Parts: sequence; C-alpha cells; structure tokens
Amino acid sequence: MTRARSLLTEFGLLSISLVLTSAYVMSVSLPAMEKQFTNVSQSSIELLATLPAFSVMIMVLLSGFIAEKIGNKNTTAIGLLIAGTAGIIPVFTNSFAIIFASRLLLGVGLGMFNSLAVSMIGFLYKDKQKANLMGFRSAFENLGQSFLLFIASYLISINWHATFWVYAMAYVVLIIFYTTVPEPENPASAKNQANGKRPKQHINIKVAGLALFFFFLVMIHIAIIVHLPFIVTGLKYGTAANAGMITGSMTILGVIAAILYGQIYKVIGHFVLPIGLAFLAVGVLIMAFSRSFAVTLTGAWIFGVAYPLIAAHMFNNVSKVASPNSETLTASIFLVGTNSGALLAPYGIKLLAVITNDTIGAKTFVLLGGLLAVATLVAFGISLRTSRKKVKPSLT
Repeated sequence: MTRARSLLTEFGLLSISLVLTSAYVMSVSLPAMEKQFTNVSQSSIELLATLPAFSVMIMVLLSGFIAEKIGNKNTTAIGLLIAGTAGIIPVFTNSFAIIFASRLLLGVGLGMFNSLAVSMIGFLYKDKQKANLMGFRSAFENLGQSFLLFIASYLISINWHATFWVYAMAYVVLIIFYTTVPEPENPASAKNQANGKRPKQHINIKVAGLALFFFFLVMIHIAIIVHLPFIVTGLKYGTAANAGMITGSMTILGVIAAILYGQIYKVIGHFVLPIGLAFLAVGVLIMAFSRSFAVTLTGAWIFGVAYPLIAAHMFNNVSKVASPNSETLTASIFLVGTNSGALLAPYGIKLLAVITNDTIGAKTFVLLGGLLAVATLVAFGISLRTSRKKVKPSLT
C-alpha cells in the first residue's frame, strides 16, 4: 500500500467520527420548534435532542453481531445511510410524530457504526499508529460537532427545517468511507472461523468497571458544560456570551490535545489516565473557587485539554481489557456507559446540588473536583502497580 493510499484509508476510517456526535447539533432549532408545535410540551420538544441516545445504546450492543453477519464495512455503510436519511426527514414534514420517529431512527443509524469507529482502528492498525489514530478519532469527533453546529447555526436563519440538512453530511462520509477503507477483519474472529468455530463475544469485570468509569466521567463532563454558564452569570463576573466563549475554547483545545495523544502516550504510557484525572480535578476546582473570567478560563482550558486525552486513552486500550474476539462488544459497552452518562447528567447534577444545597453550582463543582481527586489517587495506585509488572508501557 502506497503512503498516499494509506493516508486516504486513514482519513476514510476517521471520517465516520465526524458525524458520531451529530445528534445534538439540531438543538439550535428547539426554540423555533417550540413556537411551531404549540400543542406539544417544552420537555417533549427538548427530548428531540437527546432521543437518539436511546436507540444508540441499543444498537451499539447489536452492531457487533450485525457486523459478524454482513461485515464491518457494510454495517458502517448501512448505518451512515440510515443516519443521513433519518436525519433529514424533519426538513420535509411538520408532523411531530414523524419527527419523533426520525430521531429514534437517527440513533439506530449512528449506533450501528458507533463502536465500529473504535474497533476498526484496532483491526487495521497496531502499536504507535493505532495510538495516534485513536487520538485523531477523538479530534475528528470534536471537529465534526463544531463544524455541524456552525452550519446549523447558519441554517436556522432560514428556518428550523433547514437546520436538519446538516445530517446530509452522513452521505458525504459514506462515499469517502466506502471508497477508501478495505473490509476490516477481526484477526481473532478470522482465526476462529478458519478453525470452524463461531466467534463468541463476552465482557469481563474490567470492561464492566471501565464502562461504569466512563458513565461517571461523561456525566461530570456534561455537568461542567451545562452548568458553567450558571456559575459565570450567577457570580456576576461574566455574561452568558462569556461562558459560551469559555466552553467553545475548551472544545478547540480538546481537538489539539486529542491530535497529540499518540505522542503524549509515547512519553507517559499508562500514566495518561491518572495524570489526566489530576488535570480534570485541578481544572474543576479552579473553576469552583474562581471569581474572575480569566481564572475560570484557565480552569476550563486545563479541563478541556485533559478530557479528550482520557477518552482517547480508554478507547486505545480496548484490546487490552477486552476478552478474546470481543473488541467490538467492549467498545459498545464503553459507549453505552458514555451515552447513559450524558442522558442522566442533568439528574446527577440535580442530586449533587441537593447534597450541597447550592443553586449556583460553585459548591457542586467543589464536590465534583473532590470526587475526581479521589479517582486520581486510585488511578495512580493502579498505574504504579502495573508499571512494576512491565519494563515499559505497551502500545497495544
């Protein structure tokens, strides 16, 4: 394979991550839709943004079994086709029921290739190249979300129907992916089939534990994004626009950090997790005690750099914690943890607000920082124990 062809394959494989987090980009149209559907409750309107996560969680568990039947490439292609078609349905209808159903179907499409976006990298690449691509994959997610949000923000000036054209991006990605990426084959699965055995996937205690970790990590991340504006405006050292600039800059720094993940991992190996958690804790605590825009921005940047590094690191180690022939199912379980964490984040933050008796959120951030500090200590202990068993960190 020539270098040019190899780069095209890498880009095609990474391109599917551009639309992985596209479910929420239509949120800019919710106020206009609320005015359109006067007979529908506000909560039902807002549910349209998060509704795809329900079907995503179901499909990520089924995608591995579907891929066994029709192949990883075909499963991904069908998922992209469903996502693109379901995504643009609201462009052509004023029926809330049809829009509701289309959002569920969008989740089906996204869920079909959600875990494959991770596992196919492991099937096609190894060692340093795999680590680099895992970082780029996380960067592509952030880039795709930012780009589609920008397009949706422009299209809303036309009407709320037009914002749903952003999902046509799935068709573009489908063409790029299908014409540049060969059929990724699970080596363990191929070996089992050669021996006349039907490959079986299952999870182990490490996978379940890390999925739970993902659940809480994503819940904290969403809580920070959602409630930071309330702290900035509530403590009266900034406006909602200032808060938006803070969270927006977090995303940009996250893209840069994710791109550099492979190089960072090469230097500090499995200590990425504890060091990343330490940065998260410091960032959250800085934001909690801050009373100025500049200090809060600093804390947000520290948090924004660390979060994508942890996410990339966790998915890079899927093959390490997964049972034999279970990489896709393991990635699926991880993604169930992330999606359920995002869905339940509003309820988690409400519970913490009750515990801290804090309506603004600063005290709640202190509690979140404390929880992250405890997680940091645990992660450091695990990493130190692991380092004693290895001369140097494995890149697989």
